[in-house]
Amino acid sequence: MRLSLNLYDALTSISVPNDKAKAVVDAWEADVQQLASKSDLERTEARLEHSIAELRSDLTTLIKEQGAEIREQGVVLNTALREQRTVLSTALQAQGTELRALIERQGSQFEGAVTKLESSMTLLRWQFWLLLICIGFPILKGLYEAFGVSFIS
Repeated sequence: MRLSLNLYDALTSISVPNDKAKAVVDAWEADVQQLASKSDLERTEARLEHSIAELRSDLTTLIKEQGAEIREQGVVLNTALREQRTVLSTALQAQGTELRALIERQGSQFEGAVTKLESSMTLLRWQFWLLLICIGFPILKGLYEAFGVSFIS
């Protein structure tokens, strides 16, 4: 304020009209109010440095916390994956055992069916030859008796 009065007095002493001198002083005061002093700049710099340090500290803490959370989640996921792999392996082994038993059962059923079929085929062969003997010999005997006498004499 003292500088404003000194400026006003200086302007009026060199014959600047009062209203123009007042306008110059008002404009100068408006400009000076927007200017920062060295102490203002130093305080702002100190606040900014403090704020940056706090942000750096917060960011470091946050990174460490998130890293720990990610490691924990990795451990949990790894454990869950191992459990699932164990369950899957057990289920796969059980299904493999069931499949082997089923294959063996079907194999023995197939072998039984083949054996039964072979015995049926053997029986059919015997029946065929018996039928041939039972029917063929009487026919041959009849033919021999009918035509055999004429061939011999």
